[in-house]
Amino acid sequence: MSETCPDGRRVDAAVGPDEQSLERLDQVIGESLTVDLHSHSRHSDGHWTPGELIGEASGLGLALVSLTDHDRLEGQAEAARAARARGLLFLPGMEVSLRVEGRLYHVLCYDFDWTSALWEEFRRHRRRAIERFHLHLFDQLRARGYAVDPDLARGEDGWLVDDPLPHAVLRAGLAPTLDAARQFVHSLSLRRPVELTYLDLAEFAVLVPPEAAVFSVAHPARQEPGVSVRLTEEDLRHLTRALPLVALEAYHPYHSMADVEWYRGLAARHGLAVTCGSDAHGHPVRRPLRPHPADLCADFLRIIRERWARRAAAASEGLRERLVH
Repeated sequence: MSETCPDGRRVDAAVGPDEQSLERLDQVIGESLTVDLHSHSRHSDGHWTPGELIGEASGLGLALVSLTDHDRLEGQAEAARAARARGLLFLPGMEVSLRVEGRLYHVLCYDFDWTSALWEEFRRHRRRAIERFHLHLFDQLRARGYAVDPDLARGEDGWLVDDPLPHAVLRAGLAPTLDAARQFVHSLSLRRPVELTYLDLAEFAVLVPPEAAVFSVAHPARQEPGVSVRLTEEDLRHLTRALPLVALEAYHPYHSMADVEWYRGLAARHGLAVTCGSDAHGHPVRRPLRPHPADLCADFLRIIRERWARRAAAASEGLRERLVH
């Protein structure tokens, strides 16, 4: 899958590193230009469109940016196009919600081809997890004495529609309007077990071949019920056994200086790099993008550089073989 850049070059719609990209990444690392490796758009819970996010990054003088929406890939193509148009390096990303032995973590996935079949399979697994969550809510509704069939909220594709409970309540005749149905559902104060939407680590790991992506644990010091737990050394071992984990996000707005030093040390003990990111969601929630000097995450960027160089060399070799034959 390819598209045309403003200068007329044909490039992969996902990541197609060339000599110019490698030289620019060398400059980012060598001169410690600023980067942000963790941000969100409207495709998950951010306030920017992907294009607006890239515009914001350009205005801040960032040299490299990664869009890491929660479990969503829809914004990658737009962000990549906008980054190329503005002369920024773009690193594909996604923040994956995972359960490790029942404990919740967010893991940042980087440097992948979002157009490949494996991510279509990821989407299917993710949709099944979302259905599992909503069906649990329907079970609670039935337990309260309201016999509402989930099939009333299925779309033509067979999947539950967005916000399915109010739609089913409306179609069951229990409310006169969709807004009234939403108010009715809200009034029931149903338990919302968000952990059901997280994929099991083992389930996710079978989807990802070793070279398909690299991973960094997001905000490892974050301890928030229903969101994530503070990363332990034992869970780090679980993660490194299952995934191509290369880093920990030691630099994060939620982390104290003591947290930063602890997780830098933990990364060093396990032979991992560190990453840095703003976890930006937008100005309305006071979570802007933040420039980070590349020397904070230079080892991680060198891992990305090595991956880009291998792919560029493989593409060049493949071209030579096609020309010979």
